[in-house]
Amino acid sequence: MQKNALNRVVTYVTVQLIITIVVSTLLILLNVTAAYSAFAGGLIATVTSTWFALKVFAARQTNEPAVELQSFYWAEINKIVLTGAMFVAAFVLIKPVNGAALLVVYFFVYITPAVVDVFKQPKRRRETKES
Repeated sequence: MQKNALNRVVTYVTVQLIITIVVSTLLILLNVTAAYSAFAGGLIATVTSTWFALKVFAARQTNEPAVELQSFYWAEINKIVLTGAMFVAAFVLIKPVNGAALLVVYFFVYITPAVVDVFKQPKRRRETKES
């Protein structure tokens, strides 16, 4: 995995975990069920995003476009299956579960890499111009 890509993955995962922990901690003040449901949702998003990133960036060592594209498709399929399995497990195993908290925090944590990219874009543009 390239160093720059690895740094981005670590940044995304770190931010996702921080958001998961902060939101879950704040929800403890309102409702314990919502807090652990939110924690489960955040972990589902973080684990599946990490799995996807590791699978995609591991194939980038080959420098063959066909292999990279194949790994991207397989990683996405695996991510969808893993996400579905984790949601089923969460709704079956967590009793009681607050579905709204789980789903809202999942979505919120899931989109954090895009938000992090928006905030890092100006910095990346400066780095590209200087190179």
